Order: sequence, then structure tokens, then C-alpha cells
Amino acid sequence: MSSKKKGTIKLIAERTNVSPITVSIVLNGRGDEMRISKETQEKILEEAKKLGYQPNVFARRLKKSNQSSSPLLIGILWPATYLSDLLVRFFNGLQNCILNKKMNIETVFKPYYPSNLAQLKELFVENLFNGVIVVGTTDSDIEFLENLNTVMPIVMFNRQSSKYSCIYVDEYSLGEKVAKLFAARGHKSVGLIGPSYLNRNFSMRRVGFLDTCTKLNLSISDNHIITDDEVDTEAGRNCMKKMLSNGDLPTAIFILSSTMAYGVYSVLKENGYSIPDDVEIVGCSDLLTCELLNPKLTVIDYSIERMVYKSLNLITEMITGISSEPISLIEDSYFIFRESCGNFPKLD
Repeated sequence: MSSKKKGTIKLIAERTNVSPITVSIVLNGRGDEMRISKETQEKILEEAKKLGYQPNVFARRLKKSNQSSSPLLIGILWPATYLSDLLVRFFNGLQNCILNKKMNIETVFKPYYPSNLAQLKELFVENLFNGVIVVGTTDSDIEFLENLNTVMPIVMFNRQSSKYSCIYVDEYSLGEKVAKLFAARGHKSVGLIGPSYLNRNFSMRRVGFLDTCTKLNLSISDNHIITDDEVDTEAGRNCMKKMLSNGDLPTAIFILSSTMAYGVYSVLKENGYSIPDDVEIVGCSDLLTCELLNPKLTVIDYSIERMVYKSLNLITEMITGISSEPISLIEDSYFIFRESCGNFPKLD
């Protein structure tokens, strides 16, 4: 107990004419158990409020962590720059898993800025949670975690790690599938729009697409591979403007992040191009806005909800000792076909 906290308890005891031990019992919620009168408890709690007493919640949780009935406290480390659409899908998966499986779990969302995970080092070193699920790490964040010494169970969400358990999408296969779709639909000239900074996910997604385009003899010139420093609507506009200024338009475009799609759409329409008649478009990741676009955006997606389900299973198995070695789980991707690009042609 800190000296400040001791001093506060002693002051409450003096003002209420009871012993510090009695104050401590009441503040820890054991007044009824120790048969302390309601009047005394109310007097102590009222004085504690006046003095601004704040209990150490983490200390209490750690103290109770050995009790079988106590819920597991799982930290969700969430990148502050992620879209709210993704948070909604993640949260839905989280609550459905906890409720449907009747898991005795409580979660705490802890935001962080990408590439600044090291600022939360104390959280890992002092084991402030029973375990954590880390979402959206950059390469430098992964480097920090790989060099970290901690006994706290960690699951990496949609990232790969040799040190920690992880669940991730096969991004190379994801890009490969889009190229195969374009080839199957008879396209000869295709394009790619995405961010200029390439974390492992974007990089493998891009490489899978480009490699497969080459294998399937799909033409994709440098003029049709356009990037921007951001991944938002304005970035989509910038990329599409640049592609049009380079000359002829490909008949199919893969957008590495659906967050850029609205900008791409707006520039095409401003220049008189029709989707999908002039160009078919596939985005990556299904956002709420994808169905609001006109025409609705075809995407290649993966089940965030199912990945959350598997992440919770992994972290609880690690906490309870069922699993001690790092486990890697791979999630598959799938198409959601809408109006901007059709399905694979049916074979006669």
C-alpha cells in the first residue's frame, strides 16, 4: 500500500473515530462480512468521498485472481487510427463469444498510437491484465514485443509472430484470389491502388496480387500501380486522378483498402466512367460504407468476428495453462459479391 493511501485511511479513521483496520475492511467491501454496522460503514464511505479516496482497482483484481470465481481481465490494445467500423465488428465478436460461451471474462479497451506501443511497456512488465490481445501492430510495434520479456499471455490479432500466439489472415492468398477473379472474368489489363507504406499485411496482399497477375498473364503496368501516403477517401481520389492522368484505364482495379473506395468512385464518375461497365472494382475489407456506394462495392473480406472468437479461446487457454507454446492460426478470406464486380463465371 502506498504511503499516500495509508495516510488517507489513517485520516478517515481519525475523522470517523474507528480503527484504520475497520476503515480498510469497509473500503474493501467486507463490512457486512465482518459485521460492521451499516451506520459505521456509511460514515466511513461518506468521509472517503469527501477526501477523494480512490481504490486501487488493479491491486484488488490481482488479489482476487487466484479465486476460481473471479473473472479473467483481458486487455484489448487497440490502434487509435483504426476505423470505427472495425471496432464495431470486433466488439460484436467479443460480446457474442463471451455471452454465447458463457465465459467469465471482463475486457478493458486500451487505445494506443501505432508505432508507439512501447509507451505501454509498464502494462506488460507489471502484468496489469491476465492477458492481452494486441490489434493492429506496426512493424516497429512487433519489434518491441519480440524484444519484450513478460510472463503475461499475449495474442497477436491479424499479425504474425514467432514468439507469441497469433491469428492472422493469409494475405498473399487474399491478393492471389482477386487476381484469379479478374482473370476468370476475362480481364487483360488490371490496376492496383493502395498505401505507399507497406506493413506486412499490405505488402503480402500486394505481392500475392501482382505475382498472380504475372502468372496469369494479366497486364499491370507501372502506370496502373498507384499509391498514396494515406488510406482515406482523399487518398483514393489522389490515386484515381493520377491513374487517369497516366493514360488508358485498366478494365479492373483492386483497392488494397476499402477505405479508399469512395474517393476512387467519385473521380471515375466525375470523368464519365461507369462502374462496372467501364471498369470493375474490388475492395479489401467489408465496411459499412461498401453497401452505401453506388454501385455497391464487391469486396474480399475475412471474418473479424470469428478471429475474435479464436483469439479469446487462445488467450483463455494460455491463462489457464491448457496451452503453453505459441500457436498460430490462419484465417481464410472470401468474396462478398455485389455490383461493382461480378462472380466467377459458371462453367458449362
